[in-house]
Amino acid sequence: MTSMLAAELLKVRKRWMPYVLLLVMAGGTAVQIWLVGYVPWRNDDAEFQQSALRAFALPWSFPALLDAGQFWGAMLVGILIASTVATEHGWGTVRQALIRGQTRNQYLAIKLLGGALMAAVTLLLAFGIGVCLSVIATAVADRPITLDVPGGPSALDIALMILRAGYGILPYGLLAFCLAVVGRSTTLGVAGILLFMFGEAILMAVLGAIGGVAADARTFLIGHNVSALLAANRIGFGDYSSFAPRPNPLASDLPDPAVAVLVLALYCLAFLAIAFVIFRRRDIRS
Repeated sequence: MTSMLAAELLKVRKRWMPYVLLLVMAGGTAVQIWLVGYVPWRNDDAEFQQSALRAFALPWSFPALLDAGQFWGAMLVGILIASTVATEHGWGTVRQALIRGQTRNQYLAIKLLGGALMAAVTLLLAFGIGVCLSVIATAVADRPITLDVPGGPSALDIALMILRAGYGILPYGLLAFCLAVVGRSTTLGVAGILLFMFGEAILMAVLGAIGGVAADARTFLIGHNVSALLAANRIGFGDYSSFAPRPNPLASDLPDPAVAVLVLALYCLAFLAIAFVIFRRRDIRS
């Protein structure tokens, strides 16, 4: 398994998609820090300055970066995973890999693990770039570079914040994986994850506006539970500006984070089960 994973990582590294992902995510962190945060802080009136400050200044920039990173990262990771899995069908190399001794479960698990590791490294690098930009912007704004603020995070808290945001990306990546396996198509995986994310956001907004039982039904949606995890990342009670096209998550309007973890785990298991069951039963002729 180790040698097969190393071979898969080599194939993924030779593709252009991970590097495009890194460039796009790095560009997104620059937009978050400078265009969403610093520039409005310099130019807006006092009413909006505080939320703009929290978008770029340490340590409040951590939740802002992770909020934007989770939304756009989920989309880009879904594209990467779908491309990694479905391209083999387009090349006609799936059968060749299986007749060389790999079981179907091993083949699919290696494809998923290789793409997931590459996506994780890429997202962490982009987050590191965002933190460096935040340090620079905080210094340029003549603000103290410190974690010692009311409710400020420790190193362990920051690690947990990263894990929560990463966990919020996981179900979307597995959905793209499932769609790509079922449809044997990169297009289906990419289009499916894009339509799902924007369609789900619209549905959540509509259900929230209706209120009552309709609003409670959001508890069963992936995005609502992801927001519950991101709400646990907030530092203090102030709002922050985010590059993600959604309102700041408020813990009082969302499920308990422990419940959210369980709901998202069930979605992940369902997507994995569908993908593996269909792939094991499929007749692969080329």
